[in-house]
Amino acid sequence: MIGFKDKNTTKEKILRTAARMFSERGFDRVTMREIAKDIGINSGSIYNHFASKDEILTSLYDFYCEQMTIESPTLEQLLILAETEPPHEVLMKSEYHFKEEIRDLISQIIVIATRMICSDPNSKRFIQENIFDPIKQILKPLLEHMVDTKKIQPFDIDTFIKVFSYYAFSAAALNNTPFGQSVEDYQAGMSYLLSAIVPLDKK
Repeated sequence: MIGFKDKNTTKEKILRTAARMFSERGFDRVTMREIAKDIGINSGSIYNHFASKDEILTSLYDFYCEQMTIESPTLEQLLILAETEPPHEVLMKSEYHFKEEIRDLISQIIVIATRMICSDPNSKRFIQENIFDPIKQILKPLLEHMVDTKKIQPFDIDTFIKVFSYYAFSAAALNNTPFGQSVEDYQAGMSYLLSAIVPLDKK
């Protein structure tokens, strides 16, 4: 388990500083020496905590995975909600929302992986397994259940999931850039996407 609870520990400072520097300048353009200098520690002492930049990156990805597991609703929880709540409200609750104190760090990790997706297999796998796969694993059975139980009109679920995934990923990847969206704009875009799903009125 990655800590990220005490910002005053050297390991904590290394991880947070590396995340910021990797996301701003690119993983390949940052050295261990520069990370140590930014924190204010001896360049050699950073190796007491991490053997390499790759180990730092792996720790950041592991932290994201841990937090997503904590914050993500389960399919079982959403299926229960789908029995009584309006379809659009259930779908909005399918998203995971990270705590405010780690939100910038989470955004930085996504930016790092996005910048490396074409050159680093681990980053490509990280994006696939932590953004695209979870969305499909939750939405496909949830939407199929809503269609089967006549909560919503039948529609092209697979195409919807692709568009939904691309929107969620692009919003996350652009979050720490000049193109980042406000929460209100993101939710407005998500509501527009959900308009493709037509609830069936129960008479």
